[in-house]
Amino acid sequence: MNKTELRLTEVYLQDCDLSAIARTVASVLGLPADRVFVIDVREDHIALDLLVQSMEHSQFVGKETDLLQAVGSLPGVRLGSHAGVHSEGVLGMIALTPAEGMQVAKKSLQMGQEIQSSVRRRVKVFPTGFEVIERMIEDTNTPYLVKTLGEADCIVHAGDPLPDDVDVIAGAFRRAVEAGFGWIITTGGVGAEDKDFSVEALLRVCPDAATPYIVKFGEGGHRHVKDGIRIGVGKVGLSYIVTFPGPHDEVRLCTDMLLSQLLADPDPIVLAEQIAHGLRERWRNTVGVHQKGRHHHA
Repeated sequence: MNKTELRLTEVYLQDCDLSAIARTVASVLGLPADRVFVIDVREDHIALDLLVQSMEHSQFVGKETDLLQAVGSLPGVRLGSHAGVHSEGVLGMIALTPAEGMQVAKKSLQMGQEIQSSVRRRVKVFPTGFEVIERMIEDTNTPYLVKTLGEADCIVHAGDPLPDDVDVIAGAFRRAVEAGFGWIITTGGVGAEDKDFSVEALLRVCPDAATPYIVKFGEGGHRHVKDGIRIGVGKVGLSYIVTFPGPHDEVRLCTDMLLSQLLADPDPIVLAEQIAHGLRERWRNTVGVHQKGRHHHA
């Protein structure tokens, strides 16, 4: 809910306890008492704010009459002959009849599902790193992801390569979320050097993102700036942000694990661990063969 303000019109107060009004509104709407506050009082109306991000339709649809009766029964409250409850956005359904509200709720649910399905099919892919920007190495990952995810019935947009800059990468993530991409994928920048910032940028945008280690180094005895190599999966609204490694064979492995989740609604923690587990197994099978190169290109 982006609009959380309720206005009660033709409500007249005389020596009234505003806290009692807030508690009463919370009770009618099935909300904790500390989530509802009176924020404005005028001669003929009052405004309240609901400090919640979401509510079930059954909590507010068609509740106008119940709400007015409950508030009107409080000491010091008088209702006018045309008293009403008004709100913008979803909460506006509070004034509908229960039958009307259920009909609108069903349509809203259907629209929401259609929007979510559409968003899930929109993918943005970003390669990262100065070596890609300067064309020191060929970017084989982006064409592969565009082709493979496109064949999975997704609409894939290839973004410009991102520099090794945490602010720039985080900004690209935010813009992609705002543009309505359901999956935002980076390749590279998950290593343990001072130029690797993909996971850090993800955490800037999504502080509770899952960032499991692929490899964690012991105390001392290593030349790296960080204590290990991680990948990340975070969710912002309807958008998932996923940070893949850079080596092409590892991107292919990650993509294989991602394909089954593209149109689902996976838990970021579960998905991140599935990807990390696959990469760890690959590392165990190839340690001593690709380890040095892996550190350099992550």
